[in-house]
Parts: sequence; structure tokens; C-alpha cells
Amino acid sequence: MVDRIGLWNHALEALRDGRQAVLVVVVDADGSVPGKPGATMVVSDLGSAGTVGGGSAEHQMVERSRAGVSHPELVELDHFGKDSESICSGHQTLALVPLGGVDRDPLDAIVATLAAGRSGVLRLSPAGLAFAPGDHAPAGLQRGADSWEYAETLGDLDTLVIVGGGHVALALSRVMASLPFRIVVLDDRPDLPTMAANSWADEKRVVDYLEVADHVPDGDRTWVVIMTQGHLHDRDVLVRLVGRPLRYLGMLGSASKVRDLFGRLERGGVSSEELARVHSPIGLQIKSHTPEEIAISIAAEIVKLRNS
Repeated sequence: MVDRIGLWNHALEALRDGRQAVLVVVVDADGSVPGKPGATMVVSDLGSAGTVGGGSAEHQMVERSRAGVSHPELVELDHFGKDSESICSGHQTLALVPLGGVDRDPLDAIVATLAAGRSGVLRLSPAGLAFAPGDHAPAGLQRGADSWEYAETLGDLDTLVIVGGGHVALALSRVMASLPFRIVVLDDRPDLPTMAANSWADEKRVVDYLEVADHVPDGDRTWVVIMTQGHLHDRDVLVRLVGRPLRYLGMLGSASKVRDLFGRLERGGVSSEELARVHSPIGLQIKSHTPEEIAISIAAEIVKLRNS
């Protein structure tokens, strides 16, 4: 976080001194490359801050920036590992955006947002730099016939881990993608169509449910929803996550299923206090039935708790 704030402060300092500054961001990449999408640096007369991966590619961008960039542009770089200092083999697309006085307000907003531990969306395009505090968007480069736009969420995001990648998980991912959450979907089925169709998740992993705890980070920014394909899998997952220091742990299921499962877990040694902290049946009670309605009820419960 300090480094990320530092590079934006570097840009502000240069602009306040009336100096030239260029924002350099890796916006797309394929293969083995030195800097992945989101890698960022600022080059100015004061020096540079941040990195786009180092090596000859970064040196080229520094030199190009210092030579002067008149308008936002995309630069394509191929890496073939021909020089002795590189073993890379891939392709990078970088955005070079010259910064000026009109960028001081969005840069101030970026620094304030990061310092407060919040998030917002950075957008780069031929029109320049824009920042929307509080928004969330998956990182990615969109190209048109005569235009392009790169979007990236800056700052710390809460993580929503959905255990079970079925139809409700697909609907929930779609709903939560518009909120400031990083979405991770876990399932133990390698060829699940709803996992393949889930374009809203930031990350999808095929895991063994008996090892699910290895894929769920502790902390008050982790929200977990259990919605596997059966009672036995729900039990396997819940027993490995209950009692963990999580912001939220919820499980999909009817009231009778929850009573039965919780009773079995108590008899197996799980304390009633730990089970009382599990949100189940999950979601606000809105008489939901379809995957989309259930997803909305779960999202509403999470938003309500997050804003409390």
C-alpha cells in the first residue's frame, strides 16, 4: 500500500512543481513477461516511482516517457528472450498517459482513497486519466475500432469466496461484480459448465473440499458463502471453516437442513457458539426461489452487514 500511494504522490509532486510526468501501466499481457497487467510506474523529471517489471522493457518505457509523450497511447512490446538478461517470451501492451494540471484532482482522489483503505476505479483512455472513488470494475483492456479503455480497481478490496460453483454461484458472482469485492469461486468439479460460464469471478479454482481451508484467507475482509452440490460437501467445508476469524461465513440451505447439519456438528464437537456465528439459512428473507432471487437476497445481507 505504501508503494502504491508513493507512486501517485510522486506524480502529484511533479505536477505541483510544474514538471513533466508520464503514467505507464501494463494493460495487457500474454506469455512470460516481466510485468503483469496492473503493474504501474510514474516517470518524471524527478525520477521514477513504481515498476512495470524492470529490465529492458522498463528502460524503454522510461526513455520513451522522458523523450516526451504528447497524448495517451498504447505501446506493444514483444519479448523473445534473445538478450542474455531476459528469459521472457511473450507480449505486453502498455499505456503511456501524459499527466498535466487537469489530472491533479483525480490524483488527489486516488491518494485519499488509498490512504483511507478504500477502493475506486482507475480508467485510462485516449481522453486521459479518470478515477471514480467507491466504484469497482474487473481489470481489463477494451479495444474499439478507433478507441481503447483500460479499467482497474485500485485499493484494498474485500474478498468474497464462493464455495460451490453452480447456478446460484454464477448468479451471485454477477450481482457482486458490481460491488467492491474480489470474487473467488471454488469447486471440486473440473468440467462444471457454470464455472466455465462465470466471467464475473476474478478467480476460479478447482480444489479438494477437504483442503478448502488452504484457499480461504483469514481476516475481517474475507466473506465466505458455502453453496456446494450436496449436504456432505457442505458439512466437509463448514467444519473446516467454522471458528475461523472471518468477517462473514454463510451457508445456503433450508431451515430443516441447517438444523440437522448443525446438530450433527455439535455432536461431533463443534461448539454452539461457533455455529451461532454462521449465517444460515443465508440471505435476507424475501421469499426467493430462483438462483437470481437467492443471489440478490445473499448480496443484500452481505451489503447490510458490510455497511453496519
